[in-house]
Amino acid sequence: MEKKIVNMSIWRVSKRERGYKLSGIADHHPKLGRNVYVAGTSTLKKYSFEEDVLTYETRNTIYKCPLKYMETELGFGEIMHYDENQVKKYEESDSMLDKIMAASVRILTGNESDSDFAKYILKLAEAGKAELEAAKKADDERLINIAKNYENCVYLEVSNIDCGDKLAYHLGDECGVVEPILHSGMFQDSVLYMEFGVLDFRYFPMAGFSMETYSWSDNIMQVVIKNVEEDTIYFNHEEVAPGETKVFTPQGHREGLFSPDCYNGKSVFSGAVWEIPEDDD
Repeated sequence: MEKKIVNMSIWRVSKRERGYKLSGIADHHPKLGRNVYVAGTSTLKKYSFEEDVLTYETRNTIYKCPLKYMETELGFGEIMHYDENQVKKYEESDSMLDKIMAASVRILTGNESDSDFAKYILKLAEAGKAELEAAKKADDERLINIAKNYENCVYLEVSNIDCGDKLAYHLGDECGVVEPILHSGMFQDSVLYMEFGVLDFRYFPMAGFSMETYSWSDNIMQVVIKNVEEDTIYFNHEEVAPGETKVFTPQGHREGLFSPDCYNGKSVFSGAVWEIPEDDD
């Protein structure tokens, strides 16, 4: 079986007793979806380093990790406690993974001036950050342009049912993009898309690649679902084949027992509409 190639950004390498660990944001992981954070890959089988790109290979996947996209701003737990002797040991190692990890520590502890390699990575990162921001902007615009083909809609390209994907909306004269929020409920986890006064859309991720909505604000007349998974998915019990785009209306939606709505304050549970009190003059 041919291994999948996954491009990584905001990535890092760390080391544990069992060996190295790679984490970061995968552009399209074959099992987890698009633009998803991978906390840790499976065991490293082999790696290579050419033209400022680390190729990190596991049993089933090949991860491409450009130095310009390496994590340079956020601290990362387990290697922050390494003392100077350990860092120097990694810098003197024959392993490029060790050298990269040592440079990461230098950068994230503000000591990059002590390492030419760390300074080189930071220089690359300046261009890398601009590239990532431009790519995000372009993807947001692409999604919005698709949503504009439909009136009063939200548009969702589904690749990760459990954690959600970026959602684009075209509601009245307003267009934009909303990132998913994962809510851990007492009985059932759910994925939320909320923008106060603009939209409220929520669903339960169910077994069998299924999504069941429980909150759908009144201004959303159409939900446009495109399945970018390799398997068939189900939206409100209706099948969506791989690559297929389907339009759904509120008629197929079942309101939850308690569904607070950040768009219009409606709650089925109470039968009332709540309002935010105005400040006293």
